[in-house]
Amino acid sequence: MAEAPQELRRIHWSECFNFIHVFRSFRQAIHVNKLVFAFVGILLTYLAGRLLDFFWVASSQPAIDAHGMNELAVFIAGGGDRAATLQWLENLSQGGEVSRIGCFSLVLHHAMATVNQLIDAVLNVSPAGVLGGIREGLLGAVWLVSMHWLYALLFGVISLLIWGFFGGALCRTAALHAARDERITYGEAMSFACRKMLAFAAAPVLPIVMVVLFGVLLLLGGLIGAIPAIGEVFVGLLFFLALLLGLAIAFLLIGLAAGFGMSFPTIAVENSDAFDALSRIGAYVFGRPWRTALYYLSALVHGAICLAFVKLLARIMLWSVHFFLGLSMNLGGAFQADSDAPRAAKLDAIWQAPALIGGDTTFYGSFGETKLAHFSAFGQFLIKGWVYGVWGLVAAVAVSYFFCANTIIYLLLRREVDATDMEDVYLDDLTDETATPPSPGAPPGGSGSGGAGASGGTSLPVIG
Repeated sequence: MAEAPQELRRIHWSECFNFIHVFRSFRQAIHVNKLVFAFVGILLTYLAGRLLDFFWVASSQPAIDAHGMNELAVFIAGGGDRAATLQWLENLSQGGEVSRIGCFSLVLHHAMATVNQLIDAVLNVSPAGVLGGIREGLLGAVWLVSMHWLYALLFGVISLLIWGFFGGALCRTAALHAARDERITYGEAMSFACRKMLAFAAAPVLPIVMVVLFGVLLLLGGLIGAIPAIGEVFVGLLFFLALLLGLAIAFLLIGLAAGFGMSFPTIAVENSDAFDALSRIGAYVFGRPWRTALYYLSALVHGAICLAFVKLLARIMLWSVHFFLGLSMNLGGAFQADSDAPRAAKLDAIWQAPALIGGDTTFYGSFGETKLAHFSAFGQFLIKGWVYGVWGLVAAVAVSYFFCANTIIYLLLRREVDATDMEDVYLDDLTDETATPPSPGAPPGGSGSGGAGASGGTSLPVIG
């Protein structure tokens, strides 16, 4: 008897196309616990940057010329040419008094402009715009390190401490949510981040330290080569060692650029250390380069669309608040510092609303066009705090999405390279009494699949 034809009832698209898993990132990123960790991390980073700008020596801060051209823009326009930037600074100083701006303020505005450029490039389907935005973002980091290395060092250490804790807690929460659909408390996430804070802080820095170390070895080789007569012969004989060191630097830099975002998720998923994170990222990025590129391209496109929607939502919200509140509040006049100035509508003087459609205004509007005094100035201070809080919440969505997307990408690459189930995540709350007993015939100690077994934790996949 012939078998009856079977009907295809459902297609699991996420199993056919693995990159679809990345599209879960936004839904996970907007959970309250992740947004809280991201928002607090952003707030502390912002306060640390402002304090550094306030106490930093004015003469060492970035310069701005009379036309509004700043030092960072000159550096980027010159393609990262440090000598040309120094020459521009020397010519500017010979022209008289130089305006200055804080390093953090300049980097913050550059980061915001870069993110907006990437979003516009994705929405306009412009690969050149995407590559240009990534290039300018990287050049901004290179400028800070090469032109203001001491500031970069201090701010980098502070940022690593802040994000080693809050970013680690966020990644731990995202790892259990993405892999096992489990929610953990704030205390559990922060406890894990506190225990692994050194590993979280060291993971992004370790490749840079190794690059510097290899560079120092090449420098020492150059000193030997400077010895008269025999130096160049000695270097010529051992030049293959220099090539090997250069190859190692190239691998580290490419791996750092491609897998930087996976350093925190590796530790959060495996309960491992910075060295394990570096080795895993290298194996996954170079073992599956096209998969890695596909996943990050999917995350970039999806993230840009989602962030554009969040910004549009915030823009409409703030415009609506200003419109309806202003119908009555603008009947009164604001206290102005210049008593002879024409009377200004109260809310318009305090806060200028964003344009609803089109225009070049930011999604949160603007402040400061009218100099206020007395109660109007205090009211502006309070309203500015709430409006900037909305900006911080939008930034928190972006940061949370970054960590959630990298966590999912790490789980996907680990499954493809190591054949480890996505549900296999280190769990530190299981004991021997609650662990699933081994099946008959299983080897003692369990199978030890994935990285969790190697790190000494308990890792049980969800069954069902």
